[in-house]
Amino acid sequence: MINKLLIVICTQAKTDKEFEQKQISLSLKKQYESNSNVNFHIFKDNKKGLGLCYNEILKDPNNLDKIALFVHDDVVLEDIFLYEKLMFSPYSITGLAGTKSFNKKADKMAWHLASNGREDFVGEVAHVNQSKQAWTTVFGPTQSRALIVDGLFIACKVKDLVDNDLYFDEQFEWHHYDMSFCLRANEKKVKVGVLPIKVLHYGLGDSMLSSEWEESNKKFKEIYCK
Repeated sequence: MINKLLIVICTQAKTDKEFEQKQISLSLKKQYESNSNVNFHIFKDNKKGLGLCYNEILKDPNNLDKIALFVHDDVVLEDIFLYEKLMFSPYSITGLAGTKSFNKKADKMAWHLASNGREDFVGEVAHVNQSKQAWTTVFGPTQSRALIVDGLFIACKVKDLVDNDLYFDEQFEWHHYDMSFCLRANEKKVKVGVLPIKVLHYGLGDSMLSSEWEESNKKFKEIYCK
């Protein structure tokens, strides 16, 4: 029986003091440390790929009875019912936003650009810009099946994944790990979806401007777009 939530964060922060400056830290302290059913695993000073770290959690037999929430350190978890929503999620993999389709012919392999159209978007996410203004982007239905969900927040029922031999593709360290993971889940008929869970994301979404992203995009297309 699943009754434990393990929140997993990979961060470049080297010390506890540095980690306390990350957006995720405040929400962990204020809302979840008092819940005995919630634990944390923080990869500090992390230089390993996200897929490698996440698989370490999934392959640990002590986590079979848990939901592992893989979340970025620039996210504030504001939903006071986070634990309950994930415990009763109808999905083996739960995200916040994504798409129900995938266009292999797209040039840019980000979920919102590789979808067949906005009518296939699902979920919603609140963002904060550099001026500290917050707004919610509503992509579509916020309790819905999905093919791909955004990697800023991916909650997994560990046993469901292990039973289906489903893990992250470690070839993708910082980009496309979420898309490749969800496509592999679809191949194995593992249910993916989004739920209305309140967070604030401080990320600017500018990683696509980097040469690293372009290289990852090329590799992803070679493997998953044949």
